[in-house]
Amino acid sequence: MKICLIAPVPPYRGGIAKYCYSLAHELEKRHDLLLLSYKRQYPELLYGKKSQVDPTYRTEEIRNEFKRLTYDIDSASIASWLKTCRTISAFKPDVVILPWWVTYWAPMYAFLLFSLKKQGIKVVLLCINIFEHEDNAIKKMVTTFILRKVDTIIVHSGQEEIIARSINPRAVIAKHLLPLFSYDTEPVRKKEPTLHLLFFGFVRPYKGLDTLLRAVGSLKDRDISLTVAGEFWDGKTEALQLVDELGIAGKVTVIDRFIPDDEMGTYFSSADLVVLPYNKAITSGVIATAYGFGKPVLATNVGGFHEIVADGYTGKLVPPHDPNALADGIVWFLHNRHIDFAEHITRFAAKAMSWSSLVDTIELVTASKHD
Repeated sequence: MKICLIAPVPPYRGGIAKYCYSLAHELEKRHDLLLLSYKRQYPELLYGKKSQVDPTYRTEEIRNEFKRLTYDIDSASIASWLKTCRTISAFKPDVVILPWWVTYWAPMYAFLLFSLKKQGIKVVLLCINIFEHEDNAIKKMVTTFILRKVDTIIVHSGQEEIIARSINPRAVIAKHLLPLFSYDTEPVRKKEPTLHLLFFGFVRPYKGLDTLLRAVGSLKDRDISLTVAGEFWDGKTEALQLVDELGIAGKVTVIDRFIPDDEMGTYFSSADLVVLPYNKAITSGVIATAYGFGKPVLATNVGGFHEIVADGYTGKLVPPHDPNALADGIVWFLHNRHIDFAEHITRFAAKAMSWSSLVDTIELVTASKHD
């Protein structure tokens, strides 16, 4: 099958690029793939003037990993959209895959969908998230508009499957859990008395770092430590003030910068538990990354987390916005360190969180006939 995937891949940084890169490799194993990436993903102001590139990757090295990969799309240029349509038309794909995660892509996607529909080319909208984490009524309206323009949708949670069906009941809709990110793991270090906690990734308000800090504050007499590793978009001053107020400066280490892939092993391998105290979410690449390192997670029971965290088996779930419940979860891990979470994660992920099975799902919906 001839497949065109339009998506950011490294050297763009972050979980979305990593997701698309992993998917592209799996697609190319089985199909004739045209991978179209970006020379400009976001305008500088939209990305908070932060670097969009992971310096540990080299564009030419990534390009050589694929038979057909270009970095030609300018997301803010209609002329570039026209050129992209011509490139797709010349390739004559059986299907075009469009990842969806933020409403910024609506203008370009609407343009592409109009052109592809005229050419009779099938489109799969691959929803990493349907709605943004930080949403509003206008963004929801725009997202609804795009979802109603497609005939085939893949989502990563049962909750989003329900949402997708309510928005576009005529579409072919399939669910597949967010696949596991895999990494070269460091040798397992000797168990220590201290339980090392890791909060990883961009620090944004919806991720509930304040809840985690309060939980650690209530456990200051316990043998635990917390590393916060990730770039603050805002709220750093407030977080550091809370650390001081709670008297836990000796237990908390803050690494305020983007963590490239080649450093992830340092943080995840030294962690005993990855904590996601999110106030809201649907899916999370951090869970997939933690599992890739064989690490259990303590997460709040929001969105689709209950589908990817097997409570008491690959991790534990607690209510959101509740420092006491989160503290109880940490204590549970202190008392259950004998459990072989890495083995449990391997068994769980092999059944439901592989890139191969995601491609199986793409093949299945591509073959489906629309009513």
